[in-house]
Order: sequence, then structure tokens, then C-alpha cells
Amino acid sequence: MGKFALGVLLVCLFVSCAKTGDEVAVEATRSEQICNAAKESRKAVASKARELGMSRADLGKVVCGGLPLDQIMKSQSDFGKERLPGEQNRKKSETSPQDKKIERSAKTAAQFRDRPIPVAVAQVTIGRVDAFYASSASLQAEEEASVVARTEGVVKELFVEECDNVSLGAPLAQLDTRRLELEVARTRKNIESLERAYLRAKQLHESKMISPDAYDLALFSFESEEASLNLQLYELEEATIKAPIEGFITTRYIKLGNTLRSGDQAFEIKRAAIIEATINVPEKEMLKLRAGQLAIASVDAVDGSEFKGIVDRVSPEVDPSTGTFRVTVSLENRSNRLKPGMFARIRIRYDTKENAVLVARNAVVTQKSENAVFVVRSGRAIRQVVVLGYVMGDKVEVLNGLVQGDQVVVTGQGGMRDKALVRVVSL
Repeated sequence: MGKFALGVLLVCLFVSCAKTGDEVAVEATRSEQICNAAKESRKAVASKARELGMSRADLGKVVCGGLPLDQIMKSQSDFGKERLPGEQNRKKSETSPQDKKIERSAKTAAQFRDRPIPVAVAQVTIGRVDAFYASSASLQAEEEASVVARTEGVVKELFVEECDNVSLGAPLAQLDTRRLELEVARTRKNIESLERAYLRAKQLHESKMISPDAYDLALFSFESEEASLNLQLYELEEATIKAPIEGFITTRYIKLGNTLRSGDQAFEIKRAAIIEATINVPEKEMLKLRAGQLAIASVDAVDGSEFKGIVDRVSPEVDPSTGTFRVTVSLENRSNRLKPGMFARIRIRYDTKENAVLVARNAVVTQKSENAVFVVRSGRAIRQVVVLGYVMGDKVEVLNGLVQGDQVVVTGQGGMRDKALVRVVSL
């Protein structure tokens, strides 16, 4: 009995060893096939693994040429994309809702990224560009005068009021002249008496009956009284206050009954047919500005209307305390719409260029001190660096980078990438 049991045990061991040997041979054959497939591509490895029924864990045990299969396949981009049967479904079931949301967002972003951007374009043109120096100033009258009393007296009558237009020499006010008239009458009587005395002295002097000193005294008295009469007549004339210039009354300082002394201010007159604006310009602009250049004034108080004029005077010196020089602009005011004291923005044209390359100012994109535009070519927006010149209104001169006829993006270029797909639309 013992011998029989021992025999059975030996038979079982032999069968088991034979079976293990067969499995080892099979495993070696599968590993060899996988290694051969690895020489082709990751896709071939995935396909061969599905054919042999091998899982990812089985593939992790495969060694090819002394190196693990995972290490050999690490450089293949499609490794892991081909899933074994059943494993792909398992991976899909393991995808979380958050991952799905991210995947959908990525797909949407990719769709929008590839969609053409709607843009509006403008054509590069050839034209004239003017260069202006801009500043601001308060307007002032070309001529103004303070009218003062030249003799003493009480204000008896007023002929004008503020805002009245007056001509040169027009009467403005009348002072009381009764005292002056009486003094003139007295002086005339004195002159008549002194004239008779002078004539007698002259006859006696010719007859050698009086001394030359007596004759000279009579002559001096007569001429002195005549001079006094002329002075009184002047004061009588100046009792009527008159306009020294043509213009309009801006201020009246006197009232009826006021007593004026010589030198007291009575009126202020300004001539507004020509309005001036004086601006202080930095010294670095001195070589650009000169008399006779065109000047344009924009005044908000009259609905932003523009008034043309010229540079009348340019100061020949620079103020050392401010580093500026004075430029005086004259503006015609025939319609009398401009008033002294109004605020105006002044532009002086100092240069003009014909046949300049012009582009819309809003087409220029400035980044890190670099100016560029987007030129539409074959459905794409090409970023083009440009060198700018003079700016005039909504146009800017391009010195380099564009040619006539180029289509540049004027709307929709914010955040645009170079060579982005675009679709031209009309505004």
C-alpha cells in the first residue's frame, strides 16, 4: 500500500512539472510576439495584446532585450490610446463629471479658436497731412483802453452804457462846465485889458518914452494871460469825456453826480474786431513756429466752432524762469462771436506733407512702445510693425510698413493674434 501511494505521488509531480513547462513555453512565445510588435509601434503592441488576451498587468511583466516593455514604449505617443477589450469601457466608466466638463470646455474653446473673427477694415490711402502745435489760451482784445477824466468836475450826463459800440472820439460823458466857463470869461476880459496896455506900451517904447523893461513886462503879461486862456479852453473841452479808440464799452466806472478828479478812471473800451491769443511755448519748439503761419482756434463757448487766424508775433527771447517764449495769434472776429476772456484751444500749423501714406488712427495697436497694425491678407490678420509720423485728426501718417491699398483692421483687433482667421464685415 505504501508503495502504491508513493507511485501515485511521483506520477502527479511529473504531470505538474510537464504542465508548468508548457505554460512557461507559452508565456515565452507571447512575450516574444509582444516584443516583435514593440519594434513596430505602440498601436501594434495594443493590437497584439488584444489578440493574445493579455491585460495591462500581463504587459507589465514582459521584458524585451533586458528592458521592461513600459520603458521601451515610453517614447511612443499612441501608447495607452489603444485599449484592450473591456479595459476601454472600464476607463470610460471611471471618467468623472468634472473631467467631462473640462473636456467639453476644451472642445468648445477649440471650436471658437478656429472660428474666424469678425472685423471691420479700412483702406490705406495717400493724402495730405498737416503737423500742428497745440496749446490753449484765454482770448483778449487786440486794442483796449482805460478812459480817465482829464479835468475836475461833477458828472452831469452819461451818453453810453456797457456793451455799446462807440467810434473814435465819440462823447461818453459830460462833466459840469459852469466854473470853467466863468473862468474863461474872466480870462478873456483880462486879455482885452492887457492887450490895450501892451499896445500903449508899444507906442511909448517906439517913441523912447518908456524903458525896454516896461515894454517887456507889458508884453509878458499879455502873452501869459493868453496862455492861461488856452489852458482853460483845453480843460473846458476835456470836460466832455471822449472815446480814445473804436470799440465797445466793457466797463463803466462812474455814475451821475460823481465828482471826478484828473486821472480818475471812467470807462474801459476794447476793440474786438481782432481777437488775440497769447500762448507760452516751450523753447524746443522755437524753430518750428514763425509769423504768418496758419492758426486755428476752437472755442467751446460758441459750440466748438473753429476760427482761422495767423501767427502775428513770435517773441525773439526765451523767459529763463519758465523756459518758454511768447507767441501771439490774431483771429478775425467779423461776426463778433468771440469775446475777450473766452477759453480757446489753439493749433498752429508748422508743416505740411503731400502724398503721405495715411491710415486710420484707431487701427494702430501700441504694445511696449511698439506700434503695429493688422493687415488682412487671404483671410488672415497679419501683424505688421509700422513707423508713425504726423497725426492729424483721425488719421496718422505711416513712414514705413504699409503701402497704398492695404486693408487694415480698425475694429476687432483687441487681443488679436498674429495670422488669426478673420471675416470682414461692414459697420
